[in-house]
Amino acid sequence: MTIDNKPQETTKPKDANPSPAKDVKTSKHATRYLFVGIGISVFNFAFYSILANLIIRNNDLLWLSTFISTVATTIVAYLAHSKITWKERHITKHSIIRFFIWNALLAVAIGPWLTQLFSLLTPLYKFAYNITSAIHLPFSYDFVLSTGAFVLTSAVVLVLNFLFYDRFVFGKPKTMVQ
Repeated sequence: MTIDNKPQETTKPKDANPSPAKDVKTSKHATRYLFVGIGISVFNFAFYSILANLIIRNNDLLWLSTFISTVATTIVAYLAHSKITWKERHITKHSIIRFFIWNALLAVAIGPWLTQLFSLLTPLYKFAYNITSAIHLPFSYDFVLSTGAFVLTSAVVLVLNFLFYDRFVFGKPKTMVQ
């Protein structure tokens, strides 16, 4: 307090955290990411399934189905995450570049490699196929294998994407940018 009984004003440094009402926490991003990610994954899975089961139809080329569906889904993912998941973040040209470089790495190396690795889990897919057959589901072994490899790859990629996007792609909150 000053002599005239008015509280003293303090100034915050420019990099101080904005008020909690303006700052969206990572947990809120994780919730949004989950729901947006489910929609994107459904789109990706549908496209991947069409490629893997109707067009390419060769389990030795599952990596190619993953590559093509990942590339096609990347544009949808960028738009959805920048407009919904991290909508209060300041997007720059560097954000866009980092997003597409990361997703190019996923499409070319990480995703296809993981899919090929997960396709080697044949005992797991034989077990799953036996269960689906026992309960009279009309799934072929190839469908069980390609779906299992996709689901396992997607789970790993979703976690990696969230961590990378939150920390390196979608920058600081707009209220912090001067």
